[in-house]
Amino acid sequence: MSGSCDTATPERRFGLTAATLCVLTIISPPANAQANVEALFDLLCGRTVHFYDGSGNQIEYTAGDGTAYLWYHDLPDVIVGSWGVYSDAELRELQNDGSNDTGRDGGLDSRELFDLPIGGAQVCYEYPAGGFGPLDPGGFHCWDELDLFETVVEGGVFPGDRYGLRDGVPPFNLPEHPFQALESFDADFPQLPPEPACGVPIS
Repeated sequence: MSGSCDTATPERRFGLTAATLCVLTIISPPANAQANVEALFDLLCGRTVHFYDGSGNQIEYTAGDGTAYLWYHDLPDVIVGSWGVYSDAELRELQNDGSNDTGRDGGLDSRELFDLPIGGAQVCYEYPAGGFGPLDPGGFHCWDELDLFETVVEGGVFPGDRYGLRDGVPPFNLPEHPFQALESFDADFPQLPPEPACGVPIS
């Protein structure tokens, strides 16, 4: 990586520090990486997505302001975190703090980098400590689109906040297993129109 910036005086601009802006200025991803970021962002932004894998049923609304609302099985409250789409190069920069820790590096918050023209195709979610239980330390977790969509239920992507997860309370206790069929939601939760500020209409 080449280039330098003077970040001695941090300045907040829409939640960004001057140091963060410097990093994004130095990184110059290829055009196809930018296209991948935009495509993945459009698929998720302003949508409610049903996931099911070995961890059980999970439903998440990813809002256009970078907030993620996770309806996790057997929990009484919605877990409120953040989400963003990043390039591989950007994620390497986030993790390159010299600690040899390939997980969360403690330097930047995913909300600081939300919705910026950086390129790539990994979606990351960050949840606060205690969200999944009193011993949960919180964390920053990323998936490429193949790994992510392997867990998405067929037909399980819906426009808007279909289940009102922004209110903080799930509509009912979501079981871990078995798979919660989509048909079981249809009578009580009609589909919503797409959010105009996010993504593209689902065809």
